[in-house]
Amino acid sequence: MRIIRCHPSRFDALVAFVAAHNPQPEHHIGYFGLTPEDIRLSLRMFNWPFDRAAQLAVVGNRIVGVLAADIDKEIGRAWLYGPLIALDDGIAGTLPAERASGEAHSVASTWDATADALYTAVAARLPADIREYEMFVDTANVHCRSFAARHGFATVGEWAIYFITPARLALLPEATADAWDERYSGQLEALHNRLFPNSNYTMTYMRQEVAERGATLLVATEAETLHGYFFGRYEAEAGEGYVDLVGVDESRRRTGLGRQLMLAGLSRLRGAAGLRQVNLSVAAGNDPALALYDSLGFVRERDMIAFRRRIEKN
Repeated sequence: MRIIRCHPSRFDALVAFVAAHNPQPEHHIGYFGLTPEDIRLSLRMFNWPFDRAAQLAVVGNRIVGVLAADIDKEIGRAWLYGPLIALDDGIAGTLPAERASGEAHSVASTWDATADALYTAVAARLPADIREYEMFVDTANVHCRSFAARHGFATVGEWAIYFITPARLALLPEATADAWDERYSGQLEALHNRLFPNSNYTMTYMRQEVAERGATLLVATEAETLHGYFFGRYEAEAGEGYVDLVGVDESRRRTGLGRQLMLAGLSRLRGAAGLRQVNLSVAAGNDPALALYDSLGFVRERDMIAFRRRIEKN
């Protein structure tokens, strides 16, 4: 077995490998997605060169494992896409013949040893200003849970993953909310940071998604005061929409404002051409939100757990 970088010529083989295994709970990594289209899009959206971001474990021409890391220098965080390893399965993607020598090293063919070798290779290439690593895996992924414990990751939350289909969306009533207005930027940033501290969804990211990719940002206001917001996206290549954030000021909880914002955002998303489903994640202990999503017709797909490790560098 060897650990090698993911040269662009290996990209399609990597997508095939992830698509074959990531739908299975025992392998599932939350960031990748499930379909080939969604996986390909997720990998293409990395914030740095992919042949530096991803490492493969291969046996001959066959991929048996992957670990990649996307980064955000603004918050100093890396998200670990993996380790996803399937050592005893013949489904794995087949690589083109190797064209370069000296880019790989051998490792023992066990899950733990392979995961550790991939982790070492990826970590060595991360920029010096990355101070935090995060993982997001299915609760049934016992290998990754053990890996997280072995490498000093702390549990930072458990999440429920939901989706809703266009047929169910069509049954929901229409609703509206105010379009985004920059005069509320200070209030939104304050509310967002209070509700979702340390979120990777920064104001910079949301503004960029709205300006460059047509993401949906809606607000609920009264007398120039912002009381809540909705942020969501549609990825046309994958045919999937995402409810990323729904936030309501504490003084307006249990007034129906969260439901109104959800319905307004879903009203926007359900008109997208080629939509297959809309996805969201929610803290597993957030009973009011779980009840809201159940009442709207969302289906609970799986349960996930998030891990985070702070990196001390000299």
